[in-house]
Amino acid sequence: MKLSYFLVFYICLISCGKKDLFQKKSWCSEAPIYTTYAAAMERSEFLIDQGYEFLYDDPEKPLTFHSQKGGALGLVFRIDGELVQNVKEYFLAPQIHESFPDMVSFSCFPKEGVEVKGIFLVYSSRIAIQEFEIINHTQKAIAMEMIPFVSNKYRSFREISQQGNMAIEFQHEKYPDSWSLNQSIPYEDSLQNTWFFSEQIGKWGSFSSFAGESPQPSFEFDTQRKSLHQIFGRAYEKGERLLENGSQARIMVISSNDPRFILTENSPIWDSPVPSIDHAGLFRLELGNFPKGISLNSLKLTYYNLKRQIGDQVEIQSSLPNQRIDFDAKKGKGFQFVRGIKSVPTSGGIQISWQALPGAKSYKIYKRTYPGNGFYELLTEVQNESFEDKFKPFEGYNGYVIIPEGDFVGVHSEEIYTLPSADFNAWLNSKDADKSGEHSRVIAAVLPIELSSKSSKTVRIGRKIRGIEEDLKHILNDIQILSSLDFEPFWIDNKELFANVPALSTSNEEELLLYKSAWNMMRQVMYPPEERSPFNYYVFSREPTWGWGHGGQVFHESITMLAYAYLDPESAMNSQRVFSHRQNDNGYINYRTGSYLDEIIEYNGQLTSSAPWYSWLNWEIYNITQDKDFLEEMYASSKKFYKFYISERDADGDGLLEWGGHAILESVRDALVAVWDEVGWPSNFESIDLNCMMVMEAKALEKMALALGLLEEAAQWRKDHEQRTTLINQVFWDEENGFYYNVNKTDNSFTFKTENDLKRDEIIGFLPLWAGVVDEEKAKRLIQKLTDSKQFWRKFGVPSLSAVDPYYNDKGYWNGPVWVEWNYLIFQGLKDYGYHQEAAELTDKIAAVMISQLKQNHNLWEFYSPDEDWAGYHKTYIWAGIINRMLMDKDKR
Repeated sequence: MKLSYFLVFYICLISCGKKDLFQKKSWCSEAPIYTTYAAAMERSEFLIDQGYEFLYDDPEKPLTFHSQKGGALGLVFRIDGELVQNVKEYFLAPQIHESFPDMVSFSCFPKEGVEVKGIFLVYSSRIAIQEFEIINHTQKAIAMEMIPFVSNKYRSFREISQQGNMAIEFQHEKYPDSWSLNQSIPYEDSLQNTWFFSEQIGKWGSFSSFAGESPQPSFEFDTQRKSLHQIFGRAYEKGERLLENGSQARIMVISSNDPRFILTENSPIWDSPVPSIDHAGLFRLELGNFPKGISLNSLKLTYYNLKRQIGDQVEIQSSLPNQRIDFDAKKGKGFQFVRGIKSVPTSGGIQISWQALPGAKSYKIYKRTYPGNGFYELLTEVQNESFEDKFKPFEGYNGYVIIPEGDFVGVHSEEIYTLPSADFNAWLNSKDADKSGEHSRVIAAVLPIELSSKSSKTVRIGRKIRGIEEDLKHILNDIQILSSLDFEPFWIDNKELFANVPALSTSNEEELLLYKSAWNMMRQVMYPPEERSPFNYYVFSREPTWGWGHGGQVFHESITMLAYAYLDPESAMNSQRVFSHRQNDNGYINYRTGSYLDEIIEYNGQLTSSAPWYSWLNWEIYNITQDKDFLEEMYASSKKFYKFYISERDADGDGLLEWGGHAILESVRDALVAVWDEVGWPSNFESIDLNCMMVMEAKALEKMALALGLLEEAAQWRKDHEQRTTLINQVFWDEENGFYYNVNKTDNSFTFKTENDLKRDEIIGFLPLWAGVVDEEKAKRLIQKLTDSKQFWRKFGVPSLSAVDPYYNDKGYWNGPVWVEWNYLIFQGLKDYGYHQEAAELTDKIAAVMISQLKQNHNLWEFYSPDEDWAGYHKTYIWAGIINRMLMDKDKR
């Protein structure tokens, strides 16, 4: 088939490979570009805030803007009667032309000769607008239907209704996680949506399934009941935490003494509005759901991951309340479950059938009644592949799961409900009129469009989210304004903002796209001043939203400001002012701070702060902004903070500091640390990392004092860091291994429980390079260990623990992965000691895995594997942005 001239031109235009990626061009689906969007800082708010991830490159799915809890905005086309649904069916797949933190432009050809140019703008935390220009390049008129839809796997939509000819109203829910509830952060859980169109709706419908799957009611919880007996944990595969949630994983618990009853991932959680397996793979099971009298002394837990086809079974002989149980999922244990389940309503009941399972001796059928019981009771056991249940009418519905019995581990089936089904795909392929289904997971509208030859038409689709108490009349007035909103000023604002970033010397297109992506992400996590904060502040992640990463800012994440300050110096300074504004009179700054959060953690009579990267950050940001007012403010605040740390973190008065408060949290390395887990609690040790940080704090204070003309104070700061430097080299250096280690606080030895058990090669041993406390000979020995490919000089960067340590896990947490911010500290140390080639090589290693992951999933992650092309566990993560400082400084001498 020959391509017409406009397609040849278009393909040339969109081909990846152009230079200067900050100019408008096109990027194909394999391009390493970040594609999550949230409102610009000045139009953002914390409580009702919706971001979206653009999914444009999955051939098996429609064009979609996805959110974790707020639902996905998708689009399907019907052109001259032909349905074009998934990207693989497009004549020419979507291409991105420009991308900023709050907006993206793209285009595609769903069918030959029919071009769709799209713009997606997250106008505010509550409003998203899509604009589509449909162009008919052909010689004939076409009849077209745009079919926008909203879908939600998190919870079903409620109260769905059409409003006039150009809007649909519905409600959705977004519940906070346990961490947010524990921090008493306010939230809006029930939200009203106005979904509006610039064209009249031809027909619309709401559906319980997308493609024929069994209707799924929303996950249950009971906040009126205090948790009675909860078990929780995670599943792992070869040390990798599995993130699959309740739609991709199954979990079951049964009493070994009474197999009549089971609980599954669909059993409600008490005291918290969360699903039993959340988006981070954390599972919870409330054993209080079992009937009274069921023995909990002997339990059998089964986990099975549908996506990976692996599982694990654990037996508990004595169950404890709030007990952690982790699964080690693997193949080879013979897990089996039934497939091909079909259900048909019968007169007064339901008929369920399934495919025969080889080796199955029988099938146990468990039944649950909704609303009411949180347990499933054994209904019957059958030898063939079907059964019928008769039941009397009642207000509610039933759920059924099937467990095969045989010489294998039986896993329960998907749950089948006695609910009416309404299928979106079936409706698309039919001529049905409006259709409304219960427990709706999809809402769709049909917008008819007629296009004559060589003509075009522009269509706008918008979504406004609000609290359910807000008046609809005001919303309809807003819609009229939004339908004609000029997008050009938003493009101009973004271009002017990003014109400030330094240019890279590289011509490597993928590296430039990583650079662009990191700027977009760093800017995107910024919120404006609101509530307790008179200054702008950041969160770790806007979309997806997870409590630990969404409460506010903390010192160690603020290292990212050393890159971000080149983009927006004022908001970088204001982010630091958030800390000084909340500072206590004694100098203490709480662990985490946000517009609605002051996370003050008291532990063993001490207040937990964060790692002391405060004075250093303030000085480095001043170096970028050259703002003397900021310097004066932050010098006063930094002095107070330094004195707090000195007075509160030297329990034995020997001049060396140990982590205090909740020391694991304060140390940054807050889980799976070799020494913390296998030797002792951090407060037992004089800490090499903490003392290096305090050297850098005192050095920064000296520089600040000199810049302000405070010579006597500068001399005192110099004395402080010189004394600490001497102590560090006297106490922490191990001549035998050529490395720095924590020491026992009582005798300054490398022994705590067993001989030399503190001599674990962790990433903190390289911080003396960053702090500039080593002489040339010690630096040489550190570099030898650093560049040993068997230990730290791995394929994709420096791991947090030596790869030869038995506790090492490249997909663990602080026992192996590459943390980009800590690699930045090593990078800076290498540069300072003249190891420029090694610093550049380290940058290239980290950039390589970040680029590869951007190609695969278009996101930036909390950390990366040093050994494999892998990233985890939280995405859209602010501190990944420090890669831009490494890219900027890589070639500097």
